[in-house]
Amino acid sequence: MSTEKNSSNTRDTIIAISIIAVIVVGYFMIDFNGIYQSLKGEARFITQNKQCDLHQSSCNIKIQDDTTFELEVSPKTIPLMEELTFSIKSNNPNLENLTLNIYATNMFMGDFNLPIKNLGGGNYKAVGTLPTCPVGDMEWNADIRVEKMNKTIGARFQFKTDI
Repeated sequence: MSTEKNSSNTRDTIIAISIIAVIVVGYFMIDFNGIYQSLKGEARFITQNKQCDLHQSSCNIKIQDDTTFELEVSPKTIPLMEELTFSIKSNNPNLENLTLNIYATNMFMGDFNLPIKNLGGGNYKAVGTLPTCPVGDMEWNADIRVEKMNKTIGARFQFKTDI
């Protein structure tokens, strides 16, 4: 009986250690943020009016929750490999944890997540540099994401750069 009890205890210990090992490995291997984001579904962006050109003026977008964003890029030439300032005005002065996600749409040039600093009074700013490409005529999206409890909405500004 004693041998049978020891065998049962050993088996229970092995099972418990195996379960703990699976939990620990799972904790480090599972992308919990990815799971959370997939449960929220795709982000829904409102895109600027096609006639608005960030090389000429700022562009305005009103998103689904009536938040407005006005984006201005300087310098207006939007040069590559030089510091750019993305000035944002909003009717909501209390937005938090915003990022400006910039990426090329006609070639993979990387994903640039620029933190947006709240300057107060509905004024925000992000600073970054875009890479150069020997092909030229790059088309870019600059997305401002607003995270809601059960969805992600935002503004998508589009612009082009040359070599």
